Amino acid sequence: MYPGAYEYSRSGNPTRDAMEKNLAGLENATTAISFSSGLAATSGVIHILEPNSHVIVTDDVYGGTQRFFRQIATKYGHTFTFVDFTKEGALEAAFEENTRLVWAESPTNPTLKICDIEKTAEIAHKHNCLLCVDNTFMTPYFQQPLVLGADMVLHSATKYLNGHSDVVMGIVASSNPDVIQKLRYNQNAAGAVPSPFDAYMMMRGLKTLHLRMRAHEANAKVIAAFLESHDKVERVV
Repeated sequence: MYPGAYEYSRSGNPTRDAMEKNLAGLENATTAISFSSGLAATSGVIHILEPNSHVIVTDDVYGGTQRFFRQIATKYGHTFTFVDFTKEGALEAAFEENTRLVWAESPTNPTLKICDIEKTAEIAHKHNCLLCVDNTFMTPYFQQPLVLGADMVLHSATKYLNGHSDVVMGIVASSNPDVIQKLRYNQNAAGAVPSPFDAYMMMRGLKTLHLRMRAHEANAKVIAAFLESHDKVERVV
C-alpha cells in the first residue's frame, strides 16, 4: 500500500489489504484486487480497455458475464465475439484489428469445456492482447492460470473461495504492473468494493479452501465412477 492508504475505507483498509495479499499468494500473483461481486470484477476488467475495443470470449461463458458483455459493455462501444476455444483454429481466426482482450473460462460454466490455457495465452500474446481467465470453478488449489501465461485471473469469490454462502465478492489477480495500476484505479474510482467485514469473512473461508476442494474432488470421483457404470448414462463430463 501507499502512505495514507487507510484514510478512507473505500480506497483501502487493513483487513482488505491482508485479504488481497492472501489471495495474491494463492494465485502466484504480485497483486490481487477485490470487488463487491464477481460481475463487479468483470466490469473492472472491461473498464481497463480503451473505448471501442474488441474482445474474444469463450462461447459458453457464464450467463451473467455474457449478459454484461452483450447488454451493458456494448453500450460503451465494445464488441464481443463468442468462440469455441476447444476447436482448432477458432480462436486464431477471431482476432480483429482492435482486439485487445481474450476472455477464457476453463472449465466453463455450466458445460465444463476445457481449453489449453498455455496455448491460449501464446495466441493472445502473439496478437498483443491480454488474456483474462475466470478461475472460479477450479480455484488456485487446482489451477493457477498466471503460471500458465494468463495476464489476469478472475474469481467469483462468492463461490468456492469463500465456501460458506455468506459473502459476495469478486477478485482479479495479476502480476502485470500496467493492468494492476488500472484495476486499482477502477476499484477506487468506481467504488464497487467489499466491506472490511466481508474481507474478514473471506479470510476465514480461505483457511479451509484446501480441505473443501480435496473433499469436492474425492466426492466427485465417487459420483463419476457410479455414473460411468450406470447403463442409462451415456456420457460423464
